[in-house]
Parts: sequence; C-alpha cells; structure tokens
Amino acid sequence: MAATEFIDAVGANVADHVRSNELIALAREGKIEKAHLRRFALAEFQSQEAEFTAYGLLLSRYPHEVPGGFFAFVSHELMKARHRMVSGAAASVGLSADEMRTAPVAEPVRRFTEFISWVALHAGAAEAALLARTDFTLWCNTCAALGDVLRELPDVPGEIVDYVDAYRHNPPEVADGVLEVIDHGLARGEREEWIARSAVRMEPALRAWWRSVASGTGHPDH
Repeated sequence: MAATEFIDAVGANVADHVRSNELIALAREGKIEKAHLRRFALAEFQSQEAEFTAYGLLLSRYPHEVPGGFFAFVSHELMKARHRMVSGAAASVGLSADEMRTAPVAEPVRRFTEFISWVALHAGAAEAALLARTDFTLWCNTCAALGDVLRELPDVPGEIVDYVDAYRHNPPEVADGVLEVIDHGLARGEREEWIARSAVRMEPALRAWWRSVASGTGHPDH
C-alpha cells in the first residue's frame, strides 16, 4: 500500500466530528459557562501530561532521524501549548498549574491518556505517526471552529480564545511528514495491518473527551 492509502484507511469524518461537538454547540447557543472553560483547561493539561511522556518515549524508541524528527516536532508543539496553557489560559479561568497537577481526572480523559500511553509502548513508528496526524487533524479542525464561536462571546477570556486559535492549523510537519514516517516503517517491516489500528480509535476517544468537557460526564465533581 502507498503511504497515502493508510490515511484514507483511517476514515475519520472530520466534518461530522466538528459538527457533532457538544462544546461548539453550547458556544453557538451562548451557553458557555466558566465551568466549561475550566474543564477544558484541566482536561487539556492532564492530557498533555500523558502526551509528553508518550512522544518522548516514541522518540527514544525510534531515534532514526525520520520518525525521531517527527516525534520531536510533535513533542515541541505540545510543550509550546503547555506554556500557553500555564502562562495565560488556565489562569484566566482561575486555575493554577499546581492545582491542575493534583486534580482528579475525568474518566474519559483518563481513558484517553491510557490509550496514548499504550501507543507509546506498543505501536510501530508508522502507527504512532498516523495516530498523531489523526489527532492533530481532528483537534485542529475542531479548534478552528470553536475559536470562531468563542471569539464572539463576551464572557470568554481572550487567553482561552488565543489558546484555541493557536491550534487552528495542522502543521505540515505533521500532516505531510507522516507519509515519510509510514514509508520508513514499511521499509523496516512494520506490519501493514497494524499501521491504522490506533488511528481509527482516535476519533471516538476525542469525541468522548469533548463530551466530558461539555457536559461534565465522567467528571469527578459533576
């Protein structure tokens, strides 16, 4: 199979994923409250904790410059997001980094972090890279739509809008760079039938993540 065929095999419906997002729906109805924004900031912070570890481990498992460069770029993008979170977004909704580090984890967020951690330990380089691309594709398209709506709401802090807006575009290093990693994995014997197996799980995992933020489902204090 050509590398592009694996992207097609994931089959994630990006338009439907964005259209069905409950937090965007609430924002369009003008029903976003501070509690929603706090859950978003906390869930994002807690997810990053697992992602930092996961992509760092993937970099150590696959130090070759092709997959290693890809995973290093993803790690760097996540760390830039963490700095945006702790330096502005979280504080704007009354959260500190210290309290977020010790806060209870909502069940859908915990499942997401365990999923990412499993990938870090077990996935091949191509499989993990395709997962990352799928994650970024869904996340960035969602953030673009969410940012457009949040910007129009008077009670949403500008730091939150700026945080979401920074994810508006999927970086070409991820969107296109995945192809080189897939070719690399195939050339080194990575099993074709496993390359898309984790990426196909990303859409439902993210859907549940966003639902928890919007509704408080699975949240410890809901």
